[in-house]
Amino acid sequence: MTDVLELADPQAPAETVAGWPIAAWLAAEPTVASSAGVALTPYGGWESRPTPDPRSAGREEIAGALLEIVGAEGPVLAARAYGLLNKAAGGKKLTSIVRAPLSGAAYRLRQQGALVIEEREGQGDETLRLAGSPSVRVRELGPRTLDEVPLDELAELMGRLREAGASELRRATLDAYGLRRMTSHAEELLGRAEALLVEA
Repeated sequence: MTDVLELADPQAPAETVAGWPIAAWLAAEPTVASSAGVALTPYGGWESRPTPDPRSAGREEIAGALLEIVGAEGPVLAARAYGLLNKAAGGKKLTSIVRAPLSGAAYRLRQQGALVIEEREGQGDETLRLAGSPSVRVRELGPRTLDEVPLDELAELMGRLREAGASELRRATLDAYGLRRMTSHAEELLGRAEALLVEA
């Protein structure tokens, strides 16, 4: 008989998050084999719901919504998390005026011990994840664009593809994500991820 894990309320206060059994939840995640023969975890994206306008909402409202998004999507690039929240609030573009209170909320959550903010050279954005959660999760592309995949996740996928016998890692990575076109931008992004793999 298997144990049933009860999911906590994603809108719980930050101090509650520290007690969540994240490791147990991740151990129960199913994996799916990609066309390249490497197991990818399904991407469990955030289900959009109306959120407060970051330009006018209070700190707690913003922090709660951001924590919910990072809990569902993390590790996630800050721009993706902020963009999802902004779009759910009815916003169109992630401007610096919108980004400032969201970034402030992320840093407050980090100070409270609920969120980890990591910077990766060459990525151009911070990666957000819940405290106590893994720093890398190799997942299907899901609703993300290739730009929205953290470099560490790309590098980890490339490492697994190499172990599975792939020779051209950049092409194999696109294949694993179901992508076809190797644009110059994709080539450059995957090159940065491959460089991380070489450093490891």
